[in-house]
Amino acid sequence: MKKFGLNIFFALFQVFAFLFEANAQDLIFQNDQLSIEAQTKKTEKGLDVIFKFDLKDGWHISWQNPGDAGIPTKFSFQNASLISSQSSAPEKFVYNDIITQYGFSKEAYYYFKLSDITDLPEVRVSWSVCRDYCEPQEASFRLYLQTNPLFDQMLEKGLKTFPKLIEKPVSARIKNGELTLFIKDLPDGISYFIPSDAGIFNADEEQLTFFKKAQNQQLKQDRLVVKTQKDRLPSFGVFITKDGAYQAFLTLSESHIFFILLFAFLGGMLLNLMPCVFPVLSLKALSMAKSAHSSEKHFLKALSYTAGVVFSFLIIAGLLFVLKAGGAALGWGFQLQSPIFVFVMIALFILILLFLFDVIHFNVPFLNTFSKLSSLNSFFTGFFAVLIASPCTGPFMGAAVGYALFESPKIYFPVFFFLGLGYALPFAMLEMFPNFLKRFIPKPGKWMQTVKYILSIPLFLTIFWLCWVLYHQIKTPKSSDLWQPYSSQVLEEALDNGDAVFIDFTAKWCLTCLLNERTVLSSESFINAAQENEIRLFKADWTNQNTQIFDALKSYGRSSVPLYVFYPEDSRDYVILPQILTPHSIFEIINSD
Repeated sequence: MKKFGLNIFFALFQVFAFLFEANAQDLIFQNDQLSIEAQTKKTEKGLDVIFKFDLKDGWHISWQNPGDAGIPTKFSFQNASLISSQSSAPEKFVYNDIITQYGFSKEAYYYFKLSDITDLPEVRVSWSVCRDYCEPQEASFRLYLQTNPLFDQMLEKGLKTFPKLIEKPVSARIKNGELTLFIKDLPDGISYFIPSDAGIFNADEEQLTFFKKAQNQQLKQDRLVVKTQKDRLPSFGVFITKDGAYQAFLTLSESHIFFILLFAFLGGMLLNLMPCVFPVLSLKALSMAKSAHSSEKHFLKALSYTAGVVFSFLIIAGLLFVLKAGGAALGWGFQLQSPIFVFVMIALFILILLFLFDVIHFNVPFLNTFSKLSSLNSFFTGFFAVLIASPCTGPFMGAAVGYALFESPKIYFPVFFFLGLGYALPFAMLEMFPNFLKRFIPKPGKWMQTVKYILSIPLFLTIFWLCWVLYHQIKTPKSSDLWQPYSSQVLEEALDNGDAVFIDFTAKWCLTCLLNERTVLSSESFINAAQENEIRLFKADWTNQNTQIFDALKSYGRSSVPLYVFYPEDSRDYVILPQILTPHSIFEIINSD
């Protein structure tokens, strides 16, 4: 009996030893350049995980912002939701006074809190390890729902390397290509600032700090100024000081928020001049022509139209905000990237035309509203005008929307609210003052029927245009000898070769894009100039959803099309061209190289 009991004991011991060994193997990775170890701790909400990177023989890995080169270290979790994360403060590496990188050369810690665990969580870690060259690598770890005995010890060491968190956000301003951080509440002796996002400014850009005397006659750090490439604020950053590293969230100064909202308002007004808007606003023009001499409540119709515009902007912005929070790579105008949405819009505009010409009748108040062009029609005219026109952007609007899409809700939604107000203002003002219209519009008569036919032409064109968009969304795109399809890899190769590059970010549903292509980009003079100057032409077609193109737009601080980017020869400093192209504007940029 004793022998049987001993056999059972040894068998169980071997099973537990095997499980422990399998667990240990799942939490360790190593090669000639580095080793990675993970430790877990089971909590009431889920699981805490800490990773430790040990670098060997002068190799280093990149931070989430790698600087001028490198691949960010990324963690992708499965079967669990990420609550929060922390990492060690990054170091700065400079190679030959040319390339600057942010990362870790000795050891680095990453700490995560997980919840909503559905199964054994797995995490895929990807990074680039660099010394004389950079090598991309990755590894997968299986996280067991248990507490490892070395977790607390590793966490204690990791916490010593994490930057101290500054509770109060640091106020910032972007003006004339410079990012200014007002850092008077932070410790003295700031060496440099590392933004959370790559591409905000060159990592090797000189950072200037300014001082002023405080009341106690001691010198206090006041401002840090650096030239920026993007009119966009990083969500947070790390300040490297003599006393250690400090992490702070950034917020726009009140004056800068005012200018962003002003840009949104002006951009909304100018959007009325974009080709995208003309077809739908013909409905509004027809309504105003009919009611100019009537006794209708013009003020109410103006408010109704404004409400429809603002409501439509906020609905699209809200849906985009939710989808982006869920991880979708979408930008402004995403609705027209859906063939289903385009098909619904075709059917809707056909229905509007049929009611407009009294071809069909239904005793439904909602539909009769359209046929009679009543006050409620003003609301839906504004609503549908935004659905069709919003994918294109005009002056001021592109910068404002591109900035808002990467900001917090307190900036994001006010931008779209002011954009809607600006967009609605011109027609709302005409609607409010009918006496002004009476000077130019005669009393209703037979001429109204002729006007109806004339103003219905843009609606017919809209239907044909949407059918054309739908056709291009479902067909296989053709290659072009002149224009190369955009890809980040091919672009990098061209820039490494020192080639001059012109990128056309476009879409079939963007009428402004098509207008620029017909009048300028397909002209013989532009093609000859591109060939004579040996400019490589890239077309980034965003008609359908494309994550790589979205990431490229985001890197230029934009989230919509059209966007035109030019890189001169032997340069990575790019120029963003106007959204309405003219031969003069484009040749001036090309010839300035």
